[in-house]
Amino acid sequence: MVQATGKREPLDLSHHFSHVTKNRGTSAVKDFYKYFRIPNIGNLAGGLPNNNYFPFDTLEGAAALSNRFKPTQNEPTDPPAESSSPSSASDGLTTSRVVVPKTSANADLLRKIDLKSALQYGTAQGYPPLYSFLREFARENMHPNVPYADGPEIILTCGNTDGFFKTIEALSNVWIAGKDLDVDRQGMLVEEFCYMNAIQTAAPRGLNVVPVKVDGEGMRASGEGGLANVLERWDESKGRRPHLMYTVTVGQNPTSGTLSIERRKEIYQLCSKYDIIIIEDDPYWYLQYPSATTAATGVYCQSTLGPSPSAPRNFNSPNSSGYAFLDSLVPSYLSVDTDGRVVRLDTFSKTVAPGCRLGWITTQPAICERLLRITECSTQQPSGFVQSMVAELIMGPHNPNGRGGGKDDVGWKTDGWVRWLEGLRGNYERRMQVMCKIFDEGKQLVKTGRRQSMSQEWSVVDAVPMFDFVRPLGGMFIWIKLNFETHPLWKKTSHDKLSRGLWIHLTTPKYLVLVGPGSLFAATEEIRREKSFSYFRICFAAVDEVEVPGMSHRFVEGCRSFWAKKKLDDIDEDMAEDVERRLYGVLFHLLCAKTFGHTISYAMISERSILSVSYSDDFERVAFVRKPPFAMSEELDNEIEVINSIYGEDTVRGASDSPPYTYLLAIPQHEVTLRLLIPIQYPDVNPNITGVEGVGSTSQKGFGNHVLITVRDLIRKVFTPGQVCLFDLLQELEQLIDPKPSTNEDERTEDSEQAADSHLPCAARQGPTDGSSKALGPPEWALSSTVTEKKSVFIARICAVNSSNGVQSAITHLLATDKRASKATHNISAYRIRTIFNEKEVVYQDCDDDGEAAAGGRVLRLLQMMDVWNVLVVVSRWYGGVKLGPARFGIISAVAREAVVAGGFAEG
Repeated sequence: MVQATGKREPLDLSHHFSHVTKNRGTSAVKDFYKYFRIPNIGNLAGGLPNNNYFPFDTLEGAAALSNRFKPTQNEPTDPPAESSSPSSASDGLTTSRVVVPKTSANADLLRKIDLKSALQYGTAQGYPPLYSFLREFARENMHPNVPYADGPEIILTCGNTDGFFKTIEALSNVWIAGKDLDVDRQGMLVEEFCYMNAIQTAAPRGLNVVPVKVDGEGMRASGEGGLANVLERWDESKGRRPHLMYTVTVGQNPTSGTLSIERRKEIYQLCSKYDIIIIEDDPYWYLQYPSATTAATGVYCQSTLGPSPSAPRNFNSPNSSGYAFLDSLVPSYLSVDTDGRVVRLDTFSKTVAPGCRLGWITTQPAICERLLRITECSTQQPSGFVQSMVAELIMGPHNPNGRGGGKDDVGWKTDGWVRWLEGLRGNYERRMQVMCKIFDEGKQLVKTGRRQSMSQEWSVVDAVPMFDFVRPLGGMFIWIKLNFETHPLWKKTSHDKLSRGLWIHLTTPKYLVLVGPGSLFAATEEIRREKSFSYFRICFAAVDEVEVPGMSHRFVEGCRSFWAKKKLDDIDEDMAEDVERRLYGVLFHLLCAKTFGHTISYAMISERSILSVSYSDDFERVAFVRKPPFAMSEELDNEIEVINSIYGEDTVRGASDSPPYTYLLAIPQHEVTLRLLIPIQYPDVNPNITGVEGVGSTSQKGFGNHVLITVRDLIRKVFTPGQVCLFDLLQELEQLIDPKPSTNEDERTEDSEQAADSHLPCAARQGPTDGSSKALGPPEWALSSTVTEKKSVFIARICAVNSSNGVQSAITHLLATDKRASKATHNISAYRIRTIFNEKEVVYQDCDDDGEAAAGGRVLRLLQMMDVWNVLVVVSRWYGGVKLGPARFGIISAVAREAVVAGGFAEG
């Protein structure tokens, strides 16, 4: 029927309602609620709890002002600035305080926001104030040009997953294989790569999931595998031709496509021709990025969304939304819905927070009425806490006790809500551009080489395309197409193995990037098997803005290193380690969960390793065939390297015929070796000394047990969660355990023994001098080799000295004559001198960190361990901008040891 406005009423689509939906009637209880609204009615009929017993007197919280984030322009322009800006409010405020009062005296139910009404049983349509705001916003601002008479209706949901579930419930019948006829099976059209929750909702109902091919825009209307092709060639033996379509039209998940108006019209005409209801899931509608259509980046845009880039974007005609931002957005299928066959799902998950579990459905009134009936008997209305807070935030209070989300305690209103959406779009658009710029610069692997042709030699540069992508016009994702055919191992292994290998490679400690493999989004098993290996989905929205560049670069570097792999063993190794990681995670989960009472055994087999784990309730059996490569932390590896470089190679070593986390600790200067059990969580969890491995034949009886007790007590004192402690343990241990007595008691006097034992690292000591420093000649330095690690450069030098004046003179001369040394970030020094003073032997020693904390003490300890005297060692470090952590001490000790040997002061 055509009304006076020239618009016709939406079609009757009730033939698509499920059997159950057709049989649903009005809820007798909910229908009774209208009588509750009679003023001063004495309500003895309802089963409502007394609101005075609700434990909440108010509901309140700090909230952002609507202009907190800087928007981007609505017209296609060059990529926006990469930084966001805070609120530009003149008073400097960036937050407000939202307060929902216990009661409101406002008699208008569409304006009354309080806990008395919000926390009580209510109508399934939604909390009246929020429902009224969203209904007006949907009809007047979001979709001002819906072509059917009287426009759409809305109903609130617990988010889009809930909305989709109810829509499927309303519009499809359950089909059971083996019980129902194949010809009765209904179907649902989807993009070939799609949001998997939709399939996981539809498939258990027996719906036939039918994929349609996609391109840079999204679902294709024509061509091989396009919508027209699928519908025209439908095979009735598979069941009924699909009568439902599920689609995400802006920032499609996962492919990031955005449908142009022209494409929407083409698809809609096909749906009208074949009587298909369109379920439009549009959580990213506000996140449309004009900068992706500019001349500067137009190569990434494979669609024409509307006006030319030079013209203002305005898609709302003849009626404007009243806001330039909303007019600039590609409109919903509702804008071309002449039949009333569009069911649109909207959500607050991307605009407020996913935990709100709040959204709404917009569709023709007859379908909305059926959804209302379903809601009355299922979820009823969404949480009253959430609805009242969102209503107060946006609408503002209509009661002096309430406070809204805007300045001066008013709500954001529609103006503020639109401004908030603009700011969100701006922030996401900026980070999208940052990531895309890095990907664009790094998507090719550049190789250089030389080739000879006839008598000439040529320099050759090859650019190998590792991956491609389409810069997204909307949404939160970048859809990466991997060009595995350019990988050296393309013809030597399966495509799935390459894809899986890259995915695992990116998760390794060097890169630590987790991406969504295409297989997660394949609509059918055939697509998963034949196409999904070529795709990764990357979300630029979830991580903090400052982390986007680093993660983007790590992804690129991970791809480059993976493309450098030329042996299958390299990929097999990564995959084997991943198997072990997952198995070890299973074991750790079981141990943490304390699943006792019976023996549990697991085994995983990969192409390169077999890793098995078993344990019983008494933990007598815990066995690993192969060490998990991730089991020991990098901090422990570095600490062991430092200890062994200072005290000797075998001071800490892995135990043979033992689990991989058991180590042997040889106590320096003592013939005692302890067994050390280091948990996988070290250094967050302390190591354990499990026993004595061995005691030297010359040690006194009981000495090993004495050391064991001392170390166990000491480790509790030196351990701090999160910090390595083995080096500190050894240093403290030297003060507690008496050294072996000297074989020559007359070797030193009492004074010299006292002087040797009283040294403190980095403490200033003055010994006797041999006259003025002017009498001292230039030092003769012996140098180590130069060591470079992550752009930091280390070199050590050593010279002979016999007085403190000699030490100072040597260092002064070095810095005055060696410009490179004078510009070093750190010149770490240590010396030991033994001389005769007043006919007695005197020992004095000292060190200087020169800003490299604890480094001087380690060099001094090295000289003590090597028993070197009358020498000065200077280790120079030029910092390269990359922190090395504890590993730097190992390098410092190594070059210092090399210099001592090079100078002839000790044997190698």
